[in-house]
Amino acid sequence: MHVESIVSENVHCVLPEVTLADLREIFKEVPYHHLLVARDGDLLGIISDRDVLRMSSPFIDTANATVQDQSLVETKAQDFMSTQLITVKKDTLVDTAAILLMEHNISCLPVVS
Repeated sequence: MHVESIVSENVHCVLPEVTLADLREIFKEVPYHHLLVARDGDLLGIISDRDVLRMSSPFIDTANATVQDQSLVETKAQDFMSTQLITVKKDTLVDTAAILLMEHNISCLPVVS
């Protein structure tokens, strides 16, 4: 079986300039855990909901938030996205894709042309 038979066609891409605040809102609204960062059809990086949580302060939008906490929400995707991407093509075997996920300890494998 090939990756194209199980790939998600509903892919959500964001621009590198999107802010942490925007990413937090996007992840509240979508059922998936990764966003591709792209410009003009070129894949530049990937961001997970865990990356967003790591970059966020638990005090954002609370009375205890400091200026530094609030300034974090302006951090751009390009400043913390993963750029060392491991990708596959549609004709990659599912078994091969599974091995790549495990070998590299990743949870998302973008499918590229």
